[in-house]
Amino acid sequence: MRMLRLTIIALLALLCLGVVLADEDDTTADPFQFAVFGDCRPGTREWSPVLNAIAAEIGGMDVPFVIGTGDYIEGSANQTTVRRQWEGFFTALAPLQANRAIPVALATGNHDIMGVRRNAEIFLEHFRHLYFSFDYESCHFIILDTEGLGQEGRIAGTQLQWLKQDLAAHADAKFTFVALHRPLFPVDGHIGSSLDEYPGDRDALHALFVQQGVDVVFAGHEHLYNHQERDGIHYFITGGGGAPLYTTPERGGFHHYLLVTVEDTSFTIDVRRIAL
Repeated sequence: MRMLRLTIIALLALLCLGVVLADEDDTTADPFQFAVFGDCRPGTREWSPVLNAIAAEIGGMDVPFVIGTGDYIEGSANQTTVRRQWEGFFTALAPLQANRAIPVALATGNHDIMGVRRNAEIFLEHFRHLYFSFDYESCHFIILDTEGLGQEGRIAGTQLQWLKQDLAAHADAKFTFVALHRPLFPVDGHIGSSLDEYPGDRDALHALFVQQGVDVVFAGHEHLYNHQERDGIHYFITGGGGAPLYTTPERGGFHHYLLVTVEDTSFTIDVRRIAL
């Protein structure tokens, strides 16, 4: 299996993971880490102090990129408000860039888009893609959009066809990681308003993940931490990035992010709690 290393071509707003190229001359796979966070919308504040703390902590690490699982802003039908909210998000996330530029690959959240085409266009202005994939050190990463206009709560249509082709084309990846906002298997406040709203589509998506050897699926939407394993796939809900928590700490209701360590034949996922 050829080892692939990420090459950053463009950083949008100093944050967004842009176009990437695989360096096929690199034949040494080194251990690496990446972080995952989600649901950091700040409520009535201009920006989230929890996200600010997460960004400061990750910014001191040697991570090549960070993945987001959606709901970075409160959202609005007023685009002036939406743009101001994104400025607050960038302010909170600024410590991530304190030592060096660290790209962020962001999945859309329902608050980010709210079913409004202009909001999706603003997201694209900042982050270029609604769904995409990239490779790093023989691993494959897929960012999906659960907020497609008219297809909220589903991975369908053109995106689904792209996903099938992308998975098939990267079947030899050492590990495959997927990130999206709405979980396939919610456990709390969004049961019935996640991908389980369309159970037939959800089950088909899970079957596709199983068939193509997906290892981990990261989601947000529910403001808590949860881990399930289904048919060999590890499903994580990581929605503790600063939004109001849904439940008690014993049931996963605590602010956190995930730190993933990938080695030659294994990976580990640590839950990093944030206490302000």
